[in-house]
Amino acid sequence: MAKIKTIGLTRYVTHILLLAFSGVLAILLLMLLVFQLLISTEKIAPANAGEVEARNEMAQLKERLSFPDKLKPNYYDYIYFAKNGDVKNTSLSEESLEDAVKRYKNKNDSYPTGTFLSFSDGSYVLFLWQYKAQFTNARLRAIFPNFEVLFIIGTAFVLILFFVLYVRRASKQIKAKLILVEQASQQITQKNLDSAINAATGIIEFDHVLQSMEEMRGALKESLVQQWETQQQRKKEIAALTHDINTPLTVINGNAELLLEEELDAEQRQLIQHIHDSGMKTKKYLHLLQQISNFDVVQEEKVPVAIEAIMDDLSKILLPLAKQKGIELDIQHKHDLTTIMVAPVLLTRALVNIGNNAISYTASGSVKVTIEKQKQKLAFIFEDTGPGFSPEALNHAKEMFWQQDQSRTINNNYGIGLSIVEQVANYHQGQLKLENTAVGGKVTLTLTIND
Repeated sequence: MAKIKTIGLTRYVTHILLLAFSGVLAILLLMLLVFQLLISTEKIAPANAGEVEARNEMAQLKERLSFPDKLKPNYYDYIYFAKNGDVKNTSLSEESLEDAVKRYKNKNDSYPTGTFLSFSDGSYVLFLWQYKAQFTNARLRAIFPNFEVLFIIGTAFVLILFFVLYVRRASKQIKAKLILVEQASQQITQKNLDSAINAATGIIEFDHVLQSMEEMRGALKESLVQQWETQQQRKKEIAALTHDINTPLTVINGNAELLLEEELDAEQRQLIQHIHDSGMKTKKYLHLLQQISNFDVVQEEKVPVAIEAIMDDLSKILLPLAKQKGIELDIQHKHDLTTIMVAPVLLTRALVNIGNNAISYTASGSVKVTIEKQKQKLAFIFEDTGPGFSPEALNHAKEMFWQQDQSRTINNNYGIGLSIVEQVANYHQGQLKLENTAVGGKVTLTLTIND
């Protein structure tokens, strides 16, 4: 493949302007040649045709020494006056005649566009002409009396047409070059980092941008690979650590349970119970740590999934939890969709997380789940009759490891669930919104959908 010759942006723009100027000049020269061709083929009479015809007529009248009954002019006009100055014959209209009589008063004066010829009987004739190109065809001349104006309009039309077409062509060329830059940008945005950016526009400045994007692609790919390797190493280390810690914890908890079965006084039982509870809590922490380590949104691809199947899975998980607390679970559909393009495991996990949280914080009443289409979004709305979110929770509940009670002794809300849900929302080009209603809390998970 031949290498594309590159030029600077200034030179490229100058080249476009020079071509435009050359095109305008060529059109003007072409129109001038057309004008000359029309004259040479006698389609158009030259600008001085009226004067030439009038003077030829004057020469013939001088030989005759009298005015005939009527003249038949093509490119000039005449007014024949009697000896007393009355108009006896003319080729002019009444309005033009009145104007000409006022302008050409003295037959002894010399006029640039008219002249008088006197006869022996005292009568005289005024010949009038205009310096303008005219059609030789009488019918066309009657329709378009001023060919020059028509020619100028035609030339202007051709120039405008050329300008419009040339601008469109130049715009397409520039747009084609900018598209290469845009495609490179989209390639990086979509994280398609395996394919090198080898496009060339032929403009130095644009190619420098593409080269910078290629360097950015390479650096980003290297960074992501390193990040992935670091994450994998971290997972291995956490898995090994949790395994190593879990073994002695199991022994501790097991021994504590055995001791609790023995006959103990109140103080001993309380101390051993604390050991057992602390061990169980530590195991929960380890499970939580493992959960965070194993969570990776980008591992699951989006596929077409039936909404009914997702909601059935959600209902099977949440309904027993709701019944256990004596809470009503109400699932409503307000959409006409059958399938959506989602990561099903991640979405189900996120919905279960929200639903479980709503049930956990609702002492009595109900949890309503509404699936609603909102333009290009699909919203999963969870509304409960619990205490709602505190002002602090509204601001921080989606943060990793945040919990409502900073002493970590009252509840087990470690800020993991909603943080994961928000990652799932972002993966689906959506959002997670927390708010309060008049009767409780409200959590809305929206996903972008394609109809």
